[in-house]
Amino acid sequence: MKRIALFALLVVGAGCHRGPAPELVSQYQGRSAFTCCNIHYETDQINDANYFIGTTLPLGTSVTIHGVGRDSVTFVADGKTLTLSHSYGRDQESMQQYIDKVLVATDPKPRLAGFSHSAQDAIKEGRVERGMTREQVLLSLGYPPTHKTPSLDAREWTYWYNRWVSYKVAFDDGGKVSSVIGRPAPTNDKEVHDDPPPPAPAAKAPAKAKSKAKK
Repeated sequence: MKRIALFALLVVGAGCHRGPAPELVSQYQGRSAFTCCNIHYETDQINDANYFIGTTLPLGTSVTIHGVGRDSVTFVADGKTLTLSHSYGRDQESMQQYIDKVLVATDPKPRLAGFSHSAQDAIKEGRVERGMTREQVLLSLGYPPTHKTPSLDAREWTYWYNRWVSYKVAFDDGGKVSSVIGRPAPTNDKEVHDDPPPPAPAAKAPAKAKSKAKK
């Protein structure tokens, strides 16, 4: 009886660990693509938290997709084999949507020629500076994690500098960076912006001194 029960558990457990959809494998396996933007990595395992720290894999790097898992894609770029996991944004986008925005069919590098020299320099160095557009920020920093920034139309995008520190990129009404909130952050802006503190309670008016009665 114990063997039968153990066998049943193994069968149920195997059914819980579903592999990738066959259409994803057939669509992406062996496909060539380009990195949409600058991507940073410390090890061969990367995830969609998109930490800034680490070695930079420049935008427009040619890659070859070697494998697709249920929530990950493995590719080779510049002789390195890297696995990119879709760990945090599963409720906001599908695995296919994530792959398609990070590993793109068209090289994004030619788009840089239409930007100002300062924006080009910032993107090449992986920085964000005031005055940059949303498109330029995406090329420079990559996509903000969707579980914290589900819409790119948001006025603030939340990024992670490392595993412990996050910062925000704020946009004005014209869709250009107005400030970078929090430090450390990949910017040369010397002015430090922090989240505004909660408003202080209204001060009470000082009590009036009681006048002494005349004798």
